[in-house]
Amino acid sequence: MQPEIITGLDGVMYKGYPFIKHGPWNQLLHCPGNSCHVHYGHGTYHIKQLPSDPHAYYHYLGPLVPNVTGLTTAFHAHSRENIVTLIEKAIDGEYSAISCYQHLINLASTQYIKDKINEIRKDEIRHFNSFSNLYTQLTGEKYKPKISEECPKKYKQGLDFAFKDEQETVDFYLEIVSKTDNPKIKEEFQRAAHDEQNHAVWFLYFLK
Repeated sequence: MQPEIITGLDGVMYKGYPFIKHGPWNQLLHCPGNSCHVHYGHGTYHIKQLPSDPHAYYHYLGPLVPNVTGLTTAFHAHSRENIVTLIEKAIDGEYSAISCYQHLINLASTQYIKDKINEIRKDEIRHFNSFSNLYTQLTGEKYKPKISEECPKKYKQGLDFAFKDEQETVDFYLEIVSKTDNPKIKEEFQRAAHDEQNHAVWFLYFLK
């Protein structure tokens, strides 16, 4: 069997290599024409399966690099690209929720409700940080979040908005879980989906 590396969001698999050593594996993928390659040390490793955009630059991911010259690799760029776009959307959603829930805290009529929404907001901050870390691990870059949807100014409308948004977010996060085999991504978004479902219950309670 010809040695190959299969890499991308689904993890890194080494096939047919007798030796593997630890080292950095965040090198840019260069696609100057109809072929792609990545540099590591004094070696140039060629890619036999091109990304969807042959002029794009991607990062190779993983904790190991093979100690073998003349590698032939396969690159699953389409999987990585789709998931990264979804993670960007998730980061924007959490960023927007953090801002919106601070607004709702300011408008809430009782300290009990303020405290509960603040607990929810802390969960969203935790999600935001987790997703941002995932993004950086996958791309080697820091994502600049943006408000994806403005929070209603009035309190009741804001609660209704938050309730519906939490429900939609549960479905969205489970969609991400279904689109990757990466165990870390699955774990983070499954946990977040569970949190968002609990948040929806609280916002429905506040609406009564």
